[in-house]
Amino acid sequence: MTDNRIQEIENGSRTAGCAKTPPSSAGGVLVVDKPEGITSAKAAALVKRVLKPRKIGHTGTLDPFATGVLVLCLDEATRAADQILELEKVYRATVFFGVQTDTLDKTGEVIARSDHTFSEKDLSEVLGTFSGVCLQTVPRFSAVRVAGHRLYELSRRGIEVEQPEREICIHSIELQSFRWPEAVIEVSCSKGTYIRQLASDIGAKLSCGAHLSALRRTRVGPFSLDRAIGLEEDFSAPSAAGCIIPLNEALSHLPTAPMSESRLLGLLRNGQLDPEWERKQKEIYCARPNAVRIVTGEDRLAALWWPNPAPGGTRRLRVFPF
Repeated sequence: MTDNRIQEIENGSRTAGCAKTPPSSAGGVLVVDKPEGITSAKAAALVKRVLKPRKIGHTGTLDPFATGVLVLCLDEATRAADQILELEKVYRATVFFGVQTDTLDKTGEVIARSDHTFSEKDLSEVLGTFSGVCLQTVPRFSAVRVAGHRLYELSRRGIEVEQPEREICIHSIELQSFRWPEAVIEVSCSKGTYIRQLASDIGAKLSCGAHLSALRRTRVGPFSLDRAIGLEEDFSAPSAAGCIIPLNEALSHLPTAPMSESRLLGLLRNGQLDPEWERKQKEIYCARPNAVRIVTGEDRLAALWWPNPAPGGTRRLRVFPF
């Protein structure tokens, strides 16, 4: 992304064609198609300068070389970011075999090469071994903290530390195309999955090494590229505002507990739930540990409610302006 284009974005010089759906007073969600060459934080900062929300945050980092779906929470929606962070993510990744880099992607220095080759059948069989729950090593060049320091900071200083492991889940992994030395794969996975580490691990199993040469996130939960607004073309304050998804709609993957009686809503505004209403709703959601949306008769999000909060976990009620 060029400096000139960044200046155009900040000036709000263009318009776009999203439907004019105004956000609710509880804020909303904007789905951005992040371009290559900027960080997720920079993308959020560009949007903030154009839309001027009080608060903004993204729900899952994309590396600067990666592109695609970046879900931004605006204003009160930042308080529901944890409900979007948990969503499944889908990527289209290009894996380059026979060359390893220190960062596990195309931005790094080459550290090893191999002439070993394999067949498409070999590749398909190896991909199948990555499905399901597993422990994944966190890459050396990542923002995860070890002993109070970012891993990438330690790596750049040449300090060797034990890389932590995380439990992840690969819901599906499919080969889209293969022409040596590159393969395009589609990966559906849980939060916290490093696709460049996955590419490296695939290369290791095939005895030739590999790195990630391209990465595009195509979906986060229900938020896909067809709902995303680009930052490189047709981006302005009016166009972006017209693409904001109201918070209740953005959290539509959560079950709903309706509340329309004014007395009950009055209690809720003060952070309280009517005991009889709560008893009846707990009968419906008796086994659910996660959040439920409390929605008004005007179809607006009033609160997130945890019918069965874990001991020491999140509070049971999170009220939004309604």
